[in-house]
Amino acid sequence: MSIPVSPAVQAHSSLGERDKIMAFVGILTVLFLSSLNLTVVGSAMPRVISDLGGFHLYAWAFTAYSLATTITIPVVGTISDRVGRRPLILLGIAVFALGSVGLGFAQNMEQLIILRAVQGIGGGALMAMSFTAIADLFTPIERGRYQGYTGAVWGVSSVVGPLVGGFLTDHLGWRSVFFVNLPFALLAAYFIWRFFRLPKPVIAPGTGGSFDALGATLLAGSVTTLTLAMSWGGGTYPWISAPILGLLAGALALGMGYAFHSNRQARPILDLHLLKDRGIAIASLAGFLVSAGMYAAILYLPLYMQGVRGSSASGSGLALAPLMGGMILTSTLSGQLVSRTGRYKKLIVAGAFVAAAALVLASTLSLTTPMWLAVGTMILLGIGLGPVNSQLTLAVQNASPREKLGSATSGNQFFRQIGGTLAVSLFGALVNAQLADKLGAQLPAAARTLPAPLQDAIASPNLLTSPEASAQLGGALAKLGQPELLAQITAALRNVMVGAIDEVFLVSAILVALAFVAALLLPERPLLGRQTHTVEVNSVKSAGQGNAQATD
Repeated sequence: MSIPVSPAVQAHSSLGERDKIMAFVGILTVLFLSSLNLTVVGSAMPRVISDLGGFHLYAWAFTAYSLATTITIPVVGTISDRVGRRPLILLGIAVFALGSVGLGFAQNMEQLIILRAVQGIGGGALMAMSFTAIADLFTPIERGRYQGYTGAVWGVSSVVGPLVGGFLTDHLGWRSVFFVNLPFALLAAYFIWRFFRLPKPVIAPGTGGSFDALGATLLAGSVTTLTLAMSWGGGTYPWISAPILGLLAGALALGMGYAFHSNRQARPILDLHLLKDRGIAIASLAGFLVSAGMYAAILYLPLYMQGVRGSSASGSGLALAPLMGGMILTSTLSGQLVSRTGRYKKLIVAGAFVAAAALVLASTLSLTTPMWLAVGTMILLGIGLGPVNSQLTLAVQNASPREKLGSATSGNQFFRQIGGTLAVSLFGALVNAQLADKLGAQLPAAARTLPAPLQDAIASPNLLTSPEASAQLGGALAKLGQPELLAQITAALRNVMVGAIDEVFLVSAILVALAFVAALLLPERPLLGRQTHTVEVNSVKSAGQGNAQATD
């Protein structure tokens, strides 16, 4: 059994091995650029707020980027099946660089948010094309190895990002965090322009169609309203309130409208027809669930280390290093194994099982858990996530027709983004509910009668992670003649917070366990080897002689 091959196939065997590797270096640089940005900016944002003001808009600096990225991924993926990957990668680099330059000169938070959205459009294009381009360069049997390398790059950027962001912010100012993107953008552009030269796709008659603007609008509207509901729910507005319920209803209506509309399109923006394939549907579901679980670790392991265990800010910034170390190791090794054996299902199943077990173990972390056990849990989680993250993309690509590789790969990335977005809101709601339900009972009686502004400060996790917030509350309590309350309040908040974080890890363990069940149902289709693939490509080239177009 093999992947269906159509005249739309790009004959990547025409590239020499050296050019393939150099083009892949460009793809890794593109991926490093987009993934580094996800973590490096977080280190600079407190200084940005201090300089530009607008603390009430803090979350929008991240929401704008995430929203723009999520919307862009399926749009770019579909277009790439028509025009090729190279022009869209170069366009994505240009837009990302333009947004970065603008951010470096932003004068207020409103400008910064708009420019983060611009940067997110470029980042979405880079993220979508990075994984799809690998399928253009390498045969299916080779892809596992190279997908593993992408997982390693993502892990490295996740560890390096906070360190680079903190160093640049402290020594060169927060604006340098955005300018540092430019050298990587130029390097990536050179490698892609110079080496990533493939024939343009040849669209079979009757399968083209114009760009689906209405579909893009409906999908963007659904994603936007859903993201706003998830961002505002439980914070700006109660979950059961007219604005949130209205946004959720709007997201559902627009999503249903898109599904109805896309069924009548030859080239829909997000091709839901691909989900009729069992392999693509299950891999997309597993990716959605694993991404949701992974966000628990990314968001709450640093909070556990700094807020609960009292690590320094720099120490908590390195909290993800053990996790990413495990992920880098198994992402790379699993890729090598897949390329040698042609089998990926067992690695995905085993990885999901290990990750779920690690999250169950993480749900038992406490104030007194030995540090070696906490670090070991993070390493174990990374070991499990490595093969799942890298090889699920391979499973989707292996089940997809070549002429729809861009749509299939970007669709998988889209569902992962949505999973992460929903996870952030779900876990935030869980933590807030725990604080509201249990903190009052653990506070000393004197703390319950403090003025309302101080009550808000007491209920915020910032008290555990921000020395400034702790000092401010301590000063206010000293003025009231009750300085001893600070230590008692901090201890109570720490006790409640560790319970809330444990609950987050338990829920995420359930989500990843569901991904494990889904992986068991994943059909494993043999990967095409180099010899078989070359024969198929050559037959396609012979059938399509006279229709070749210029390189994209």
